[in-house]
Amino acid sequence: MTTSLAVLVLLAVVSAPAARAAGARAQQGEDQKIGPEAARQIAEIAAAKRARTPAQRKLDTQLLYALKQKRGETRGIPSGPIELDLDERGRALVDITAVVTPGLVSRVAKLGAEVLSTSEKYHTIRARLALERLEAVAGLKDVRYISPAAKAMTNAPGALKQ
Repeated sequence: MTTSLAVLVLLAVVSAPAARAAGARAQQGEDQKIGPEAARQIAEIAAAKRARTPAQRKLDTQLLYALKQKRGETRGIPSGPIELDLDERGRALVDITAVVTPGLVSRVAKLGAEVLSTSEKYHTIRARLALERLEAVAGLKDVRYISPAAKAMTNAPGALKQ
């Protein structure tokens, strides 16, 4: 009888923290419910993403939004300015992730890009490209993704102050 009592006490001691944790997780689940307006917005964003063409799925959202703003397609697009590095001709500085070959670089250039650098090893092409040409370049088979050009970062004290 003493052994059975010891086993019961041991089970109670071991299971109490697990029961408390399960209760806390259940409470968190209740706290994390979203309201109907947020649910509607999430559903709208998901529907917009599903409606993208295969080429648009290869574009960073910031580039796609800038392109749509330029076209006047404002439904579901943020109205504020989009931070892109545009030159005086309105071309965006972009990084193209792709299987980089001389043939692809040539096709990208023929589509109007000013190719600034390429790296077969790192699968990237850095280029200046008109927003209107983004989808054509993204539609190329070897192109995986197009994003705004990555910017250099530093951890030097005060380097970010302007």
